[in-house]
Amino acid sequence: MNKKKIMLLIALTLAFAIIGTVCFFLGRSIAMSDFNSERELNIKINLSELENLESIEGPIYVTGHKSPDSDTVGSSIAYAALLQKLGYDARPVVLGNINKETGYILDSAGVAVPGLLEDASGCNMILIDHSSYSQSADGLKNAYIVSIIDHHGDGTITTGNPLVYDARPLGSTATIIWIRYRNYGLKPDQQIAMVMLGSILSDTNNLLSSSTTTADREALKALSKIAGVSDTDAFYREIFKASLSYDGMTDEEIFYSDYKEYECNGINYAIGCINVYDEAGAKEIATRMKAVLPSAIKDKGMDFALAQISVFHDDLSITYLVPSDEETAKIIEAAYSDLARFDGTSYVISPGISRKKDLVPALTNILGTYEFSSH
Repeated sequence: MNKKKIMLLIALTLAFAIIGTVCFFLGRSIAMSDFNSERELNIKINLSELENLESIEGPIYVTGHKSPDSDTVGSSIAYAALLQKLGYDARPVVLGNINKETGYILDSAGVAVPGLLEDASGCNMILIDHSSYSQSADGLKNAYIVSIIDHHGDGTITTGNPLVYDARPLGSTATIIWIRYRNYGLKPDQQIAMVMLGSILSDTNNLLSSSTTTADREALKALSKIAGVSDTDAFYREIFKASLSYDGMTDEEIFYSDYKEYECNGINYAIGCINVYDEAGAKEIATRMKAVLPSAIKDKGMDFALAQISVFHDDLSITYLVPSDEETAKIIEAAYSDLARFDGTSYVISPGISRKKDLVPALTNILGTYEFSSH
């Protein structure tokens, strides 16, 4: 092959290479453009669900349930902050005093405790982490319910007006809020991310709870980067320590510190959750709660009540269920006949159970056909 043909072949090879490279990057550019256009369209579509907020007059109050815990408070703060970024007058509120664990998380993030809402009558309301009247604000039946964002089963709240109802079986409501930030093309700021991080760590027991999902794990990774928390295990240990502190509280205040009411088949009942460090502490607090439960039933108008005492850290996972009376004991036995052992005060279940994922569904199954003696 002569020199002229060799040069021509080299030139053609280079030309094809250049054309191929140009086509590759052009195709990639077009693909990226299509991707960005699709992303912008998805954000626009997701934002359209908030268009009904445009006609609302006055502030929108974002609240979790009574006896507020870390997830309900943190998620209310985070969702109000998201709506504020979008230009809405959203204000987080609480329905009672926060516990020491929540206080630690908010202090760590440098975020103020939301104001107290005593009566929701006439207010625009977004409900976080609950969907039952018994767990929500007084006067709610005379309020305008804008949205419900929850990770429990559906409750008793009904409304005739259109609303955003976002209920997902995830470990934490804060994870749902994180997904909504993503859907709207936004990110929480550092302080809000830390509050959300604490909420997820608390409600999933550092991702060890049986209710933990892939979404919770991904949310934790993303939020820890934004919050600047490199060691989430260490952060959780401090949260856990705070959750065990009941200094200065009466036994009644301890029972009501994480308390929820439920209704099934016309039967009204309540569960108060308490965290302790070891089994000795569980047995001691169980005896104290046994004395509190009868007055709790009377004061709140419940048919029965339970104290759920949890030992959950490292490889230790145990639940103590303290019944308010003999009939409550029969209900527990019907729900957990193969799992629970009675120690004279409590029904002991190991590994421990979740109120949301395990206990309430189990009681619902029993109470659906149960003939309660007082009825």
